[in-house]
Amino acid sequence: MFCPHCGNEIVEGQAFCGHCGAKLADAGPGPSAGGRSKTSWEDRASFGFVNGLLRTVKEVLFSPSEFFRKMPVTGGLTDPLLYALIIGMVGLLFLSLWDILLHDSMRDFMTPEMRAAAGRTMSNGIYSPAWTVMTPFLLLLWIFIVSGMLHLFLLMARGAKAGFEATFRVVGYSASPFLFLVIPFCGMPITVLWTMMLAIIGLRESHETTGGKAAFAVLFPLLFCCGLIMILSALFMGAVMASFGTLMHMYK
Repeated sequence: MFCPHCGNEIVEGQAFCGHCGAKLADAGPGPSAGGRSKTSWEDRASFGFVNGLLRTVKEVLFSPSEFFRKMPVTGGLTDPLLYALIIGMVGLLFLSLWDILLHDSMRDFMTPEMRAAAGRTMSNGIYSPAWTVMTPFLLLLWIFIVSGMLHLFLLMARGAKAGFEATFRVVGYSASPFLFLVIPFCGMPITVLWTMMLAIIGLRESHETTGGKAAFAVLFPLLFCCGLIMILSALFMGAVMASFGTLMHMYK
């Protein structure tokens, strides 16, 4: 039996949850009333390692609303983190493989100027053995940074009804589309767009907030970074043009 409020396992017949302190007899309507249960990945004792992993991938990708609605918002960071590392490493290793196998073909579509700009990067492949070794640590860092950013912006939108752990678990399971990196060329855009969509749905369902607030938390950092890059680019171009104008004036 699981607490309908926090999703932690409890003893049947308890009046109050020993984890969140909620009164179990007064579960109100809404997603929490239906109860939250362990994901297939977290219940590996019942489903097995491989079956639990595959069931979770299928549920996240094709039934995200139902999955995140039932996903416990507490229960630890280890399981979703391990899930994201496994899925992420599979996808990124395939991305590295395609770069090694196809970088010569990619050079055929590049102009001489583009090849010169790419330099040794394109000639030797983007992913070196050192990069492969560092990938798990970079992926781990990425998960914590993204979780922190999303939770911060969700707090700003007053949509964070659960704690940071809920957001972290959403980010962990939203890594499922990394499997699409096994597809060369178009795998990356599919992965990015699908991951963002899952993050929005996951935040909405896990925090029981609105889709607008969840979308703000996911999209605002991206729009902010794009806007900042555009502003810095405009300032740089303005400085270059001003310097060029000053030089032209000096030689007149």
